[in-house]
Amino acid sequence: MDFEKRFQALKERRQDNRPSVTLEHMSYAVGSQQRTGRFRDSLGVVVADSQQKTEHFEELKEPKGVKYSIGAMQPVSKDSTEASINEGNRVSDSLVNKLNAQGENVTRKMQGSVALDVHIESYSDIDMLIIVTSPVHLEHPPVSPNNYTNSNDHRSLKDIAKDVRLKSEKTLPMVCPKSDIDCTGKKSIALSGGDLCIKVDIVPAVWFDSIKYQQSSQEHDRGVKIYHKGDHELLLNYPFAHIKKVHDRDVIYTGNLKCVIRLMKTIIADMPSHKKSVTKRLSSYDLAAIAYHMDKRLSVPLYLRLGLVEKTKDYLKELLNDKRHRDSLEVPDGTRKIFDDNGKTEALEMLAEEFNDLAVSIFKELKPFYNYDPSVIVSKAIF
Repeated sequence: MDFEKRFQALKERRQDNRPSVTLEHMSYAVGSQQRTGRFRDSLGVVVADSQQKTEHFEELKEPKGVKYSIGAMQPVSKDSTEASINEGNRVSDSLVNKLNAQGENVTRKMQGSVALDVHIESYSDIDMLIIVTSPVHLEHPPVSPNNYTNSNDHRSLKDIAKDVRLKSEKTLPMVCPKSDIDCTGKKSIALSGGDLCIKVDIVPAVWFDSIKYQQSSQEHDRGVKIYHKGDHELLLNYPFAHIKKVHDRDVIYTGNLKCVIRLMKTIIADMPSHKKSVTKRLSSYDLAAIAYHMDKRLSVPLYLRLGLVEKTKDYLKELLNDKRHRDSLEVPDGTRKIFDDNGKTEALEMLAEEFNDLAVSIFKELKPFYNYDPSVIVSKAIF
């Protein structure tokens, strides 16, 4: 495994070298070069600071493969993440205001890898749900019918979601006049370029008030039904349950769950294109679910986190060899099986091979004249 090439790719992904954008369009811009890696020139343009901050994993007195693996597990800098979130909020807030002015009752929420803090790029894409707030889809039998009133909107929920989608397509060019807007997606509208320093996906949806949500009033129990433009259907999802379940289990294992998710995503990102095209059949959502089911295997002290490479390698191999167990696994929110098509099993096989290669390559760095021994990686302390 070419760790020199992979290590450089890792560093470049994590550095905040976004295209220059004007300050007036960056609500998150701040004056501190140390915080953002940017500065404002005499024309008021925010440009990348050529002096990028060195991260801790880069300074480890360890072989490149060890530094690569440890670095791949780390969260992207807090400031870069906040910048992405603020950019997504800026675009979606402007859209929400314009849609509300057009008679659509909507709000915005964030979902996806950035919301869960398992993204691996400083300039990661961000998913913004544009959710119809009234009326809502109520799961029956309602727990407390008196908590809800009849809507004055006589359109069906599908038609309301469709109108929000169509109005968004017409309105977004006014929100981001210099950006490229791709309306061909069935579930989302993609914005990129121009005044944007990240790609923003706008996802129209309606609230689904499940019986569990009606009982708890906790947002993580509330579902959303995403509008599918091609089929004119509403597709149920529980993004906030997914985020909470993964986050809560990550806390139990002192951050190791998210470390494994980031590591798997990084390994896929650095694959050759012919392998990546196959392994990409496992979505970020699927990878999070696989890591979620590692459960007690994630119980590793912080200074032995390199052992997560070996633990993940073994679990992926176990999934490959045990079809019954593999086919029983559900995503954290319980809405579907992880391996719901054969293409994902092929992707799992390729990912397992890559992790085996990773572990063997690290071992050769640590013990070049010895036969492979997994305990070497599991017991390797990193400080």
